[in-house]
Amino acid sequence: MSEIKIIRDPIYADIPLNGSELSLIDTPEFQRLRNIKQTGLTCMVYPSANHTRFEHSIGTMHVAGEISKNLEDVDRELIRIAALLHDIGHPPFSHTLEICGYNHEYITRKKIKKMDFESYTPNEVIDVLQSKGFEGALLSGDVDADRMDYLLRDSYHTGVAYGSIDYARLIRCMVLLDDIRPKLGVLGKGLIAVESLLIARYQMYPTVYMHPTSRIAEIMLKNATIYGLNEKLFNLNDLSTMDDIDLVATLRRSSDEECNKLIKMLDKRHLFKNILTFRYDDLTPEEKWLLINLNEEDVKQLEMELSEKLGTTVFLDIPDYPKINEHNVTVIIDNKRYKLDEISPLAKNLKWAYMKSWDVRVYIPPEHYKLLKNENKFKENNKKEVIFDCIRKKHKKSMMLDIMQNEGVIKGRGRLLTIAKEMGMSESEFLSELQKLIFCGLIKENVVKVRGTYRYDYAINL
Repeated sequence: MSEIKIIRDPIYADIPLNGSELSLIDTPEFQRLRNIKQTGLTCMVYPSANHTRFEHSIGTMHVAGEISKNLEDVDRELIRIAALLHDIGHPPFSHTLEICGYNHEYITRKKIKKMDFESYTPNEVIDVLQSKGFEGALLSGDVDADRMDYLLRDSYHTGVAYGSIDYARLIRCMVLLDDIRPKLGVLGKGLIAVESLLIARYQMYPTVYMHPTSRIAEIMLKNATIYGLNEKLFNLNDLSTMDDIDLVATLRRSSDEECNKLIKMLDKRHLFKNILTFRYDDLTPEEKWLLINLNEEDVKQLEMELSEKLGTTVFLDIPDYPKINEHNVTVIIDNKRYKLDEISPLAKNLKWAYMKSWDVRVYIPPEHYKLLKNENKFKENNKKEVIFDCIRKKHKKSMMLDIMQNEGVIKGRGRLLTIAKEMGMSESEFLSELQKLIFCGLIKENVVKVRGTYRYDYAINL
């Protein structure tokens, strides 16, 4: 039997590791994570938020192993190894620099394919990370080990009073559901524990993950990195081997004036200013649809047009819309299955509260802030024109919206999926577009109780 060693962790106390796990931790691919911050530039706001992907990955491994203890027919060691390696493809500063097509999940798979394992093939580990089989449901599901660890860990290291979840009860109440695609469910007695996770996620979103100051800093770093790529200081693939220290040191050597300026400003915490904010309720459904469908190239083009229009550098901050996967978790009560939103009024209300915390921001250099802020173009009556005059021509059509306009009302998600497939959409495209349309308010989803069960009906909401 492999020798067991103990790692001391501030969240879980003792985390046991066997020899094969330790050998993976000692690889260069994993050790790189010691210098990649878990929460990007959140440390600009919360000075103690210097924790890294290294300890998060070990924590995720521990949580996944604890969940698997209560489940039958799963390979616990395979789950732990996949959880340990799930983030080795992250670029410096984590999600902040998933830019220009960089995909940390793809890079993770590439790295795993080159690694040696004592008892498994690389493809077996990759299959878990791609949610193939029961094991994958623990790492990429509606409520998973990754999410539990980062909420607990990020809360601890930022020092905020949010992020607390009833972790021990939640994992005791988890069960595997043998559906077409295996997934985790929660027993009814764990309902309040799931709700605690939703509350934690909702509170952490505006106070930590989308804090206004860290958002500005991260947009500045992202643009400095893009300047560095354009200058050929490094290429996109180099981000898979660099850590935070490598990247910042490289950008400081840039001869590009804009790149150099941004890094010096970050070094001094001399940040851009937010001159415009478009909150969820400030925008029409059509305007939200326009914004969330802009790709990176669209955003850069729009920034150039706005910069020319305003006479200064302009950066746009358009976050991904909240996907809120936790609300899809299945809860088992009296041997019947329910979606969380169907039986939890708290979850249903939090879903919309979470969505409405989303906003879009426009940043300019601090030296131009006061001058432009006082100009008429930023008055309440016409501030939308500043951005939407440049954006309306980028309208993206929606096949599903066309379906809904023809049908008016569709009873049952299955029927809507069938029609979408007949129009050529895959199931993944269907789910993604439906989620976007509901978020924007272009389609309204109603949960209807029918003979002891629930049905999802959809109506056009224009």
